[in-house]
Amino acid sequence: MPLEQVKAAIVTFYNHKKGERELIKLMPLLTFINSDLFIAVWEFYEKNNKVIETSCFLLDSEKRVSKYFFLGYMQISEYLQLYYQSGAVIFEQLRKFRICEFFGFIYDFNHDGINKLLEFEEAGNGNDYYIIYVDPIKQEEKIILSLDVDYFSWSKQTIEFINYKVRQGIKFYNKDKWQFYYYDRVQQKYVRDETASSEELEQIHGSPDFFAEAGIDYTKLERPLIPADLEGFSKPALRIWRNAVYARHGRTFKSEDLQALFNEYAWYKADKNYTDAKLTDTDKANIKLISEFEKK
Repeated sequence: MPLEQVKAAIVTFYNHKKGERELIKLMPLLTFINSDLFIAVWEFYEKNNKVIETSCFLLDSEKRVSKYFFLGYMQISEYLQLYYQSGAVIFEQLRKFRICEFFGFIYDFNHDGINKLLEFEEAGNGNDYYIIYVDPIKQEEKIILSLDVDYFSWSKQTIEFINYKVRQGIKFYNKDKWQFYYYDRVQQKYVRDETASSEELEQIHGSPDFFAEAGIDYTKLERPLIPADLEGFSKPALRIWRNAVYARHGRTFKSEDLQALFNEYAWYKADKNYTDAKLTDTDKANIKLISEFEKK
């Protein structure tokens, strides 16, 4: 489906529904049977304040909008701009996933194969953080994380992704204490780890390369890699590529960041009896090639 045709259909539908808006970003998210899901970012002004809104549109095979999902709304305040420019580590962690200034970031944050939208919204006496997505089966929006930040907490860098007790998750400051949230696959949402102490969490910081695995296709490890598969990846990403070869056979890792990352994937099954004897000739060749790239 040509993007220009998609854009024309979405703009016509949305402006009829909401009034004049400027479409500043449009990108595909998912493909269903005979339909496609796109995320759109709109810009408009209310009382001289710039507003950013995100929404999703399901288009059928005839390029008609069959369903519309409102995802988020943010007035770009001076305070939010200052926070965005503050050097908070979360913005470095999310930089490559940004879809518009100040507002939204798209990535598969919980590694289940579906891209999510992480967004900030002004609300009441503070700001909210959300991770939201459109369920491809039920075709409805789902919020898997919702955090409220009071304005008094914004003097700190209030949120970042960290590893804690071999889990990936979100460290969050609010009401004078740090909290840790991780994705629970049974409940299918982020839940708070009630055992994590604020004092302990304060000392833990996430790496700017927290999402170094972005762009890695682990299924390629089922065959011999070629140099083109590894071109453009950073040293931290190549380290993940190499260790993924072992992870596919159940190896456990002393490095907490690697163990926490692979624990996120449904395909990873830790094997206490793992030995390198499980590596195939293809695995060994892939490790050799990846190691050569790491030395460049």
